[in-house]
Amino acid sequence: MKKRILSLLLAALMLIPMTACNDPENNDIAENNDTTVASDTSGNEAETSEYDALVADLPTGNYDGYKFMMLNNESNFALTQMDADEQTGEPINDAIYKRNSAVAERLNIDISENMVGYAEVTNIMSKSIAAEEDTYSCFWNEAYLVAPFAIDGKLQNINSISAINLEKPWWDGDALGEIAFGDYQYFLVGDIHLMFKEAFYMMAFNKGILADNSLAVPYDMVRDGKWTMDVMQSYMKTAKLDLNGDSVIDGYDRFGMTSTALCAYGLFISSGELFVERGNDGIPALVQPDERFYSVYEKILGMTTAHSADYACISGLTKNLSIYQNDFHDVFHVGNALFYLEPLGSLKKFRDSDVEFGVLPLPKYDEAQENYHTYITNLAALCGIPITADSERTGVILENLAAESYVELRETYMDVTLKSKYIRDEESVEMLELILDSGRFSLTDILSVSDPVDVISQNLTARKSDLSSKHAAIMDRAAKKVEDNVKKLMKSE
Repeated sequence: MKKRILSLLLAALMLIPMTACNDPENNDIAENNDTTVASDTSGNEAETSEYDALVADLPTGNYDGYKFMMLNNESNFALTQMDADEQTGEPINDAIYKRNSAVAERLNIDISENMVGYAEVTNIMSKSIAAEEDTYSCFWNEAYLVAPFAIDGKLQNINSISAINLEKPWWDGDALGEIAFGDYQYFLVGDIHLMFKEAFYMMAFNKGILADNSLAVPYDMVRDGKWTMDVMQSYMKTAKLDLNGDSVIDGYDRFGMTSTALCAYGLFISSGELFVERGNDGIPALVQPDERFYSVYEKILGMTTAHSADYACISGLTKNLSIYQNDFHDVFHVGNALFYLEPLGSLKKFRDSDVEFGVLPLPKYDEAQENYHTYITNLAALCGIPITADSERTGVILENLAAESYVELRETYMDVTLKSKYIRDEESVEMLELILDSGRFSLTDILSVSDPVDVISQNLTARKSDLSSKHAAIMDRAAKKVEDNVKKLMKSE
C-alpha cells in the first residue's frame, strides 16, 4: 500500500502548474497542501479508508504537559528540522509545525528540539547517558556517529518497545531490516526525519549537454536494465570538452562527471558489491573480495581518478578548481559537467542554476546485474532512543510523529524535491521513486568498520590499481572487528 500511495502522490505532483514549479518555496502551493495524501492524489475513498485503517491502532495517551525534548543534528546539505515554533509559509517548516501541533495536542505534550552540530550531538548525548540524565528522549545524527552508541550498549532495543510498530509504512521496513541484528533493532528511519531520504546517493545529469552531443536521455536504458558503468563512461568521454583549447583538461574545461573521490563507494554499492553481508544464518560477516570485486574497482578507477580519466572532475585531484567558489559543485552549477554524483539533498544547491537537469540512479556494473542499488550513505540520520529514556512513552510519541509525517510532511518533501523547474518531468519522478525504493545501507558504516572502505578511497585518490595487497593487510583485523561488534549488538558471547 505504501508504494501505491507514493505512486499516486508523485503522479499528482506532476500536475502542479509549471509556473508554480519555478519557486521551490511557493506559498500558494503550500496553502493548497492541507488535505491528506489520499484526497490530494486521486480523491479515491478506498485510499482514504486504507489510511484510516493504518492509524486506527495508533497508540495514544495523556502525558500531562510532558516536555518531549529531541537532540538533533545540523547539516550543510540536508533537511534535518524536527520542530517549528510557528508557520512561516515555507512548506517544510509548516508541515513540521502542523505535524508536531497535532501530536502535541493529541498526547498533551510539549515538543521541542535542540539542534547542534554533529560532533556536539555525540558529545552531549554521551555525557547525558553517562550522567544517567533523561533530558533527551531520543536523538538523531549521521549513521556512523549513532552506530557506536548501539555497539556500546547505550541504545534501547526498538523491538522491545510495544508502541512502535515497524510494520507500518511510515517506517522504512526494508532499510530497517538491513540494520537489524537478530532480535535487536537499535535505530529508526522513515518519514519522520528528512535527512534519511536526503542521504540517498543519486546522479543528476545536464540535459543540454546530452542534446548538444546527440546523446539519448538514459531513462529508457534505466527501465530496460541497460544503464551500466560502460554506458555512463562512454557518455562521460563524449561530454568532455577542452573549452579554452590549451590541451589540458582542468577547472577551465567541461567534464563528463563532477564529484568527490567518495563517489567511488556509491558506485561500488550500485554495482552490487558489499564488504559485509549476511550469511544463511542472518549474521553479518566480512566478505573477502573476489574477481568481480576487483573488476568493479578497475572500472571505477578508470572512470574517476586514473590519470587517463580526465573526463572526471574530482575534488582535490582536478587542477584549477579554485576558480569556483563552491568547488566541484559549481562545475555542474554553471553547466560544465554532464553528471553530478552526490546525496539527494545536494540538489538544493542548484535552485538558482540555469542548468536544466534530471535525476538518475547510479548505474549497474553490467546488464547481467539484476537490480539497481542505491547507497544510503553514512550521512543518513538514524534515530536512537537512549537507555536513559522512558521507552514506552517515547515509543508512543515517536509512533505518532511518524504516522503524522506519512501524510503531509512526506508529501511536502516530495513536492519540494520535485517542484524545482529543473526536475519536473515525469521520468525524473519515476527515477526518484526508483532511487528511494532501491536504497541499501553498508553494514561497514553501522558496524564501525572503516578499514576496507578507507583502502578503496586511499588507493583511488593515489590512482593505484593494486588493491588486493592492501586488502590482504587489513582483512583479518576488519573481520575480527565485524565479528566482535555483531556479538555486542546481538548480546551474544
